Amino acid sequence: MQGKFYFTLLLFFLCSNIFSQQGNYKFNNYGNSSMLLSGNVTGSVEDIALTYYNPARLTELQSTKFAFNAQAYQASSYKLSNLSGDQSSISDNNFDGVPSIAGGTFNLFGTRFAYAVLSKSRVNIDLNYTSNFENNEPLDVFDFMNESTTKTSLNNKIKDDWLGLTWAKKINEKLSLGISGFASIYKESNSTHLNFVEKIPNDGIAFYNSSVGFKQESYGLFFKLGANYQFSKFELGLNMNLPYLEIYNKGKYNYTNIIAGVNPENDKFYDYNFKDLESDRKVPLGISIGAGVPVKKSKLHLNLDYIFGLNAYNRLTIPQFETGNEVLTTVLFEEKRNGVFNFGAGFEIFMTEKISSFISFSTDLNSIENNANDFILFDNGELNNNFNENLIHFGLGIDSKLKWGNIVFGTTLTNGSSRLNNVNKPLIDSNTKQYINLKYNRWQFIIGIEIPFLNDKLKEVTKKLI
Repeated sequence: MQGKFYFTLLLFFLCSNIFSQQGNYKFNNYGNSSMLLSGNVTGSVEDIALTYYNPARLTELQSTKFAFNAQAYQASSYKLSNLSGDQSSISDNNFDGVPSIAGGTFNLFGTRFAYAVLSKSRVNIDLNYTSNFENNEPLDVFDFMNESTTKTSLNNKIKDDWLGLTWAKKINEKLSLGISGFASIYKESNSTHLNFVEKIPNDGIAFYNSSVGFKQESYGLFFKLGANYQFSKFELGLNMNLPYLEIYNKGKYNYTNIIAGVNPENDKFYDYNFKDLESDRKVPLGISIGAGVPVKKSKLHLNLDYIFGLNAYNRLTIPQFETGNEVLTTVLFEEKRNGVFNFGAGFEIFMTEKISSFISFSTDLNSIENNANDFILFDNGELNNNFNENLIHFGLGIDSKLKWGNIVFGTTLTNGSSRLNNVNKPLIDSNTKQYINLKYNRWQFIIGIEIPFLNDKLKEVTKKLI
C-alpha cells in the first residue's frame, strides 16, 4: 500500500497504542493528596490511597475515615506530525472523568483494616475519519486512478475495577507491616474498521472492507506487601507489588476481509469470529521505596520505583486461518515488557494551621517493547506501531482543613513526546527513513473530600462484631 490509503490505515491503527497507556505504570494516581504529589507517597501516604501505595501506612492514620474523590476530570490532547514525510499533522482533544478511589478504615480485633473500591483504569476511545480522494495514485488494493472514499474507525475500551481489603499491624514503636489484597475485573475490547470504495473505468464500483477486533476478559488478584519504619528524622516505606494472579480468562478475535467489484477472480470474502480463545494477562513484580522527610512544618516526599520486565507471551492464542495466500495466516498477539525505573519528588508546604500546598513531579517510562495491540495485518505482515511514550507528571494543589473534614483541590499535568521509528514500509516512496512524531498533554482537575462523619457509626458496628 502507498500514499494516502496507507496513511489513513496507519493513522488509526496507531491510535490503539497511543491511548492504551498500559505500559506506563504511573499514568494514573489515586487519592486526594496522593494525586497532587504525583504518587510519590510510598513512605508518606496519609489518605485512603495507602491501600494502593503502602498498606503498612494504615497504622499511621489517627482516625477512622470515609474518603473519596468527589470530582476529578481530565482534558487530554495529542498531536501526530510528519505523518507523510512532510509537515502534515493531525490532533485530537478529549475531556472525561479520572479513575478514582473510595474507601474507609476501621479497627477490628485490636488491629487496623481498610477497604477500598478503585477504578484502576478507564479508556473509551471512538475515532472516525472519512477521506475523499480524486485521481488518487495507484493502490495495492485497486489499480485504478479514480474518485475514491475511505472510511476508517477505531474503538478501544478498557475497564479495570479493583475491590480490596487492607490489614496492617505495628510490630513495635517504629516498624509497621501491612498487606492489601485486590480483586480485579478487567475487560478490554479493540476494533478497527476500514471501508474503501472507488469508481472503476466501466462506471462500476469496487469495494474493500477490512475489520479486525478482539475482546479480553480477566478476573484475578493483586497483592501488595508493605512496610513502614520511623527513623528519628524521617519515615521510610517499602511496597512490593506481587505479579498478577489470574483466576479466570476469556478471549475473542474477529477478522473480516472483503473485496468486490473488480472482477470475479480478485473478489474475496473472508469472515472469522473465534470465541473462547485461550487468553493471558500478565502484570510483573514491582518494588517501590519512598521517604517522608519533615522540613520544619513542611514535608518532602521522595520515591523510587522499579518494575520488572516480562518475557514475550501471547495475550490471545489465535488459530491460523485462510486469507487467500499459499499458507495459512498466523496472527501473533504477543506482548513483551522491559524493566523500568521511575523516580519523583513532592513537597508539601505548610502555609497555616489549616492550609497546606503541594507541588510535585514524577517520571513515567513506558515498558512496552512489543505491543499486543499491534495485531493488524498489512500485506500478510505486521505493523510495529510501538511509540514508547515516556511521560512526566507534575502536580500542584491545596489542602484545606475544615471543621467537618478536609477539601483537597488542585491540578496535574502530564506531557511527553516520542516517535515511531520502526515501520515495515516507508510512508512515502523515499530512500530516507521517515519518522512520525507524537506529542501528548493531559490536565487533571481534582476536588477531593475526606469526611470523618462515619466514625461513630463504624465504632458501633465493630463493637457488635467483637
